[in-house]
Amino acid sequence: MATSNPTTTTETSVPTTEPITTTTPKQGISRATLWIVFAAAVFPTHLWALVDFLQEYPAWIKRMNTAELLGAFSYMMGVFSLLDAILLFLGVLVLALILPYRFFREKFAALGSALALITAVWFIIFHSFPKWLEMRQLVPLGLWAVSYVLVLGLAYVQIMRNPKAEALVDNFMQRAVTLSALYLFIDFLSLIYVFIRNF
Repeated sequence: MATSNPTTTTETSVPTTEPITTTTPKQGISRATLWIVFAAAVFPTHLWALVDFLQEYPAWIKRMNTAELLGAFSYMMGVFSLLDAILLFLGVLVLALILPYRFFREKFAALGSALALITAVWFIIFHSFPKWLEMRQLVPLGLWAVSYVLVLGLAYVQIMRNPKAEALVDNFMQRAVTLSALYLFIDFLSLIYVFIRNF
């Protein structure tokens, strides 16, 4: 009796490795990082303008009509706050261009955003206490300046050495960018109102 030996073929499956996509932090100066840093300058300046307007609103409503109130709001948002944001952004950009790449531009989005936010907050504090400068109160002025430098230095070291700190700034700006875009849209409408009212 002839016996047939079945030939068994073993198929070896080669695992296919799919490319792994990793999200890298935004580095260098590009359109995306410029927009993030500009949004970081827009967010606190316009937020403070809204707070300032709401503080003045009870007094203004007693002696202004609707058109004048809209004019005051438009000037605060579309002129003064926008100008503050642009000057703050340009200051951060000039500093980034002056310093060596690895000291600032390498992590421009995070460092620039932190610098813009901290600077805006500290000048809001300065604006809230005008008597410091009027009465030449050197102690609070000195504490204000020293604390500003210390907070900036701490933020710089943390962002440069700790990826979690960089991610924290990036996550915050991802949320603030949308609100900054809304502020800029309000600025656009405010500028139109100012232009129509004056011309």
